[in-house]
Amino acid sequence: MARRTIYVLNPSSRTDTGITEDMQRSLRWLVREDGPDIRCLTLSDGPNGIKNAGDSDKASPAILSFIERECEKPEVAGFVIACFSDPAVFSARELTAKPVIGIGEAGIMAGLALGDLVGTIGVSGGNPVKGLRFARRLGVRERVAGHVGLGLDYGQLQDPAVVENSLIKAGLALRDEHGADTIVFAGAGLARYVASLGAATGLPVVDPTQAAAALALTQAASTCG
Repeated sequence: MARRTIYVLNPSSRTDTGITEDMQRSLRWLVREDGPDIRCLTLSDGPNGIKNAGDSDKASPAILSFIERECEKPEVAGFVIACFSDPAVFSARELTAKPVIGIGEAGIMAGLALGDLVGTIGVSGGNPVKGLRFARRLGVRERVAGHVGLGLDYGQLQDPAVVENSLIKAGLALRDEHGADTIVFAGAGLARYVASLGAATGLPVVDPTQAAAALALTQAASTCG
């Protein structure tokens, strides 16, 4: 039998962001010789970037099409939807008994396991309503201290110094002004900054894609054989 695989799906069709490649690198440490492989993919039929609720809704057809096509293959162990608003998660779970995990819920819950109040940081700027609405849907709004959007465009994401400086400024604001004692990245592809942000703030920092992939691996291991 072929090696089992967990698919991590980037539902944005943009290929100039490096997000899919960053996710793949950040998940290497989770892969063991005797366990499932992890394969990160960009869905070419997804929207050209995901910045708002409308983009998230547009991502659902591409996600569902991929999962419906792949879920019955015996070598497929599960799926991670790498968009923080968790598009299509519930519909996808109706297609398969294999684990389908959204990075939004996995990241928030991992953050809550590490502290009392979570602060979230997103790449785009603007109104924090979208993130707080998501927290209300999860039933944990009272444990989300606040959200800071970096206001960065896709080009700026290619400059690690710009991203790191912006993340540290946001993390310190969440700690000092909002009372957060845990930080969660509200997006994919930022795992490389976990250590530097943690060192700067003294707080636990969660990359949601890593949290979701670890959960998917746990579920795959418990159902194998």
